[in-house]
Amino acid sequence: MAEDYEDIYDIESMTDEEVRTLVRERLEDHSSLDADRVNLSVSGGRVTVRGRVGTDAEAKIIEHVLADGIGVEVVNELVVDELVRQQQPGAADEANAQVYLQGQGHGGADRTEDSAEHLLRDTAAEQYGTDDMGEAIERGHSYNPPDTPAG
Repeated sequence: MAEDYEDIYDIESMTDEEVRTLVRERLEDHSSLDADRVNLSVSGGRVTVRGRVGTDAEAKIIEHVLADGIGVEVVNELVVDELVRQQQPGAADEANAQVYLQGQGHGGADRTEDSAEHLLRDTAAEQYGTDDMGEAIERGHSYNPPDTPAG
């Protein structure tokens, strides 16, 4: 298995409590996270994270810190709860924006990938219809007939 992290912690020689302390410290280093909402349990070097977070980005940051930053195996049992999001201060939005700007977050699908083709669709035609009969039939859009006779 290829490792995507630099093994600077020597996790295999650490006790479960030492791993738990290390993980807690790394999570507290991120201003965009409320580390107190994350419950950690460690068994055999495997870290299980539980709790409620406000956004998917927050859950991804936590998993990134653990798996890629420290190099531990992660069992992610986090729940994204918008009620938690409503309780977070506005500064959390700014911190999450910084994470995206620094390239650590995943801000959605890349519009150049085939899997993101639905992002390139013609939403104006869906909303207002099209004057192209073929497109209207093919895509199920409303057809807008010409105002004047073709000629």
